[in-house]
Amino acid sequence: MATALTLSFFSTIQAQHKYTIRGEIDGAKGNMMIRITNYHNKSRDSAIAGDGKFILEGTIDQPSKVYISISPIEPQPVEMKIGSAVPMQDGQMFFLAEGTTTIKGKDLASAIISNPVQKEYLDLHARLQPTDDAINAMQGRIYMNRDNDSAKYLKSLVKPLYDQRFQVELQFIKQHPDSYVSMDLVSDQFIVVDDAAKAEQQLNALSPRFRNSTEGIKMANTLAVAKRLSVGQPLIEFTQNDVNGTPVSLASLKGKYILVDFWASWCGPCKMEYPWLHKAYDTFKGKNFEIIGVSLDNKKDAWVKSIKENDFHWLLVCDLKGFNNEAALAYGVHAIPQSFLIDPQGIIIAKNLRGNDLLEKLHEVIKP
Repeated sequence: MATALTLSFFSTIQAQHKYTIRGEIDGAKGNMMIRITNYHNKSRDSAIAGDGKFILEGTIDQPSKVYISISPIEPQPVEMKIGSAVPMQDGQMFFLAEGTTTIKGKDLASAIISNPVQKEYLDLHARLQPTDDAINAMQGRIYMNRDNDSAKYLKSLVKPLYDQRFQVELQFIKQHPDSYVSMDLVSDQFIVVDDAAKAEQQLNALSPRFRNSTEGIKMANTLAVAKRLSVGQPLIEFTQNDVNGTPVSLASLKGKYILVDFWASWCGPCKMEYPWLHKAYDTFKGKNFEIIGVSLDNKKDAWVKSIKENDFHWLLVCDLKGFNNEAALAYGVHAIPQSFLIDPQGIIIAKNLRGNDLLEKLHEVIKP
């Protein structure tokens, strides 16, 4: 049996608990590379396994979600052509815990991974699977549909499924209030809080140990901001400079429908929204509508270059403080893209509209 060469796996100053991972992947032959990413402490490490058999030992400060993959030590370059499928990586997400974790299967993606916390993680996903399958099937129908009225009807059927998914999550948290799986689940919901009421239910369902932790207090603060910025609440005013150094205030736009769009030149998901922003601006400019793009860039050259390359003509501001952008902090923005649609009275009427949903909402509220 070949034993992996562990390379100071997950060693951090806070590490306290020992763990061992024992793996056996039947389909892996020869020396292979095991790579693991820890999503709790943002660490990455690797080890060598022989004929799919490996042992990893180290320490962690708490159970946490990790991604493990296996691949050749020196992968052969793959020639990609337009339209060709991206090769799938053999890997799996799981919960690493103190003590022993076993991994066994023909490949890593389908391997059975066992430890007490992983058992809870698998329980959660088994509960969510039926609803997730229904959501994915419905989203596929929406994507393939070319009739707007039909697409709207299908979208109306998706919302109850997401509500159902939320209830499954909430029930799990209530049954496992002191589980790291529950804490991770709630933390994920607080990256972008679209529904403050639902986020509050999930946070309150956690045990006092988690609610009173540093991360729990941070989530409570995020929730307070999200409540202040829920649909129906008034806008928060801010002033920042445009590319010429001229101050632009949100208050100066009051009386119009305003889309406050948080983005950055380096943000990949933001780029997917550019065509829809262009279409919204071209369709509704001159009809009591304005977009103000707040960039989370910290380098002016990159910001200005992106504006020119993408042919943006709406209002664009930035204080060059990155994620410490004062407007972003005021609006509780910790991930992008995010947006807020504000009516002429200065009231938030929608949040995080994506793709054609933005155009549909604007057609709804801005009458010809």
